[in-house]
Amino acid sequence: MELYSSSHLHNYVFCDGIREMRRLSALLFLLLAGSAFAGEYTAKEVPIEPPRQKRWEVMVETAQMMNIDNNPNRYYFSTQMVSLAWQPFPVLHLGPVNIRTQILSTFYAAAILRGPETFYFGWGPQIRFIIPLGETRWSLYGGAGCGMGGADAHQSNRDDRGLGQEFTFILLANGGIRYAITRDLSVWGGFMWHHLSNANMSTKVKRNTGPDEIGPVVGMGYAF
Repeated sequence: MELYSSSHLHNYVFCDGIREMRRLSALLFLLLAGSAFAGEYTAKEVPIEPPRQKRWEVMVETAQMMNIDNNPNRYYFSTQMVSLAWQPFPVLHLGPVNIRTQILSTFYAAAILRGPETFYFGWGPQIRFIIPLGETRWSLYGGAGCGMGGADAHQSNRDDRGLGQEFTFILLANGGIRYAITRDLSVWGGFMWHHLSNANMSTKVKRNTGPDEIGPVVGMGYAF
């Protein structure tokens, strides 16, 4: 009876050990599978575009604008811009293309290095579209805007082809390529066009010249 009891106890312990080993094996398999899945997930490149909750971005840009029309003044603007951008809408998905839309409030300060005027200060809203290139750090961007401002315009000479009056309007468009250094910090470069006009509001002896300029622009932005 004692030998039978020992044998029975031995078989019980042996079977119980097998069950425990099966449980440990199953747990180990789940852990390894989870680790492999996590490794595969983290190995993929994560889109670097700012997450949805970062709707605001502070931007600084500089542009060197050269005259492209037949204005004899051959205007040259060295323009600095500071903008506060807001992303009010969700990302628009058009098939494989994703589009982020920003609304900018932009302040302009330009030194007019060639022309009858010497400076221009202004403000205006813009709209900008950002299109990420796949799941990379690169994006295309483009936008346009309008605004108003003031310059030290001269009205004494009706033939100087200047701005005509201190208060002027501005139209602009820009576009280029953008690179996300981190999810917060981005840089970009491209080209910008702008048109200045007094909208025929100056005195009758001063015509509305409306010079056009185009030039390279570079910028940096911080999203928060």
